[in-house]
Amino acid sequence: MAFSKTEALSLFKKALDENRLGHAYLISGSSKEDVGLLSEEMASLILGCSLLNLQAHPDFHDVEPESKARKILTEQIRHLEDELHLKPQTSLYKVAVIHDADRMIPAGANAFLKTLEEPPDKTVLLLVTLLPEAILPTIRSRCLMISLHEAGKSEQCEYTSKIEILMKDKFYDGAPHDINSAFACARAFQELLAIARKEALQAVDEEFEIEKKQYGKTTDRSWESLREEHFKAVGEAKALEIRSLLLAGVTNYFAKRLRNLYEQEVPKKSLPLLRALETVDSLRHSLEQGVQESLALEAGFLELMRSCAPGYFTLDRN
Repeated sequence: MAFSKTEALSLFKKALDENRLGHAYLISGSSKEDVGLLSEEMASLILGCSLLNLQAHPDFHDVEPESKARKILTEQIRHLEDELHLKPQTSLYKVAVIHDADRMIPAGANAFLKTLEEPPDKTVLLLVTLLPEAILPTIRSRCLMISLHEAGKSEQCEYTSKIEILMKDKFYDGAPHDINSAFACARAFQELLAIARKEALQAVDEEFEIEKKQYGKTTDRSWESLREEHFKAVGEAKALEIRSLLLAGVTNYFAKRLRNLYEQEVPKKSLPLLRALETVDSLRHSLEQGVQESLALEAGFLELMRSCAPGYFTLDRN
């Protein structure tokens, strides 16, 4: 079963509170940033320190590919073993994060397997990978699996579906292609964009609140300010990502209709669709250049209406 990062961290915290920690976890997913951040948040919980102080914590150890071939070498694993057999210095546990665990060379993987079979006392091992199937089965079988699902996948399907409904409602054979229709389409697009952004920003705010509850008492106020800036940047990036997603939905709509025309062997009717695709691309470029969003969208959808002259669409509303 796959979890969101927030769900995975919550379940891990519950296990920690109930003294049910495993000695090894294999964290996988489709985003290197997400799996890496989850491993660091888990390590911070175990060691009772903030994320900002994690790398300097004497009981925290991490390993990542260092060679020119981007492999984790046997010498790195041996050094880690030596560190883990020492007693914790300031915490109850020692924590080791192995980034890109699938990059261990065979000899290193076999050496690490021995560590898993006879784990040092008070040690938690966190293996991080985007390719869990590339890790030795004998290693995987000795780890508790934490799989993160693709962030926003269900939301993307929902937004794509709503964009398709909007486009079918505004661009079909016999539909009015006038200024009123253009502005109505632009408003509908902006309303959908506003709703999607609000939901995304709420999710970011909730994640920040969770982090404040977990780490707020372990560090000074400067930490909160830095993390607030981080989550603000994440929110802004999400907003841009959602806008790009919705514009991609518009592009996909016209591209799908274009393919249908060629499959029906009526390419002579494709010119308006080609113009529409060029218009969407131009709109995307304008937005990326910082043109005021509402004005750019109104101008873009007006041009779309002009591009799609009546008579070229052989589509119904179904």
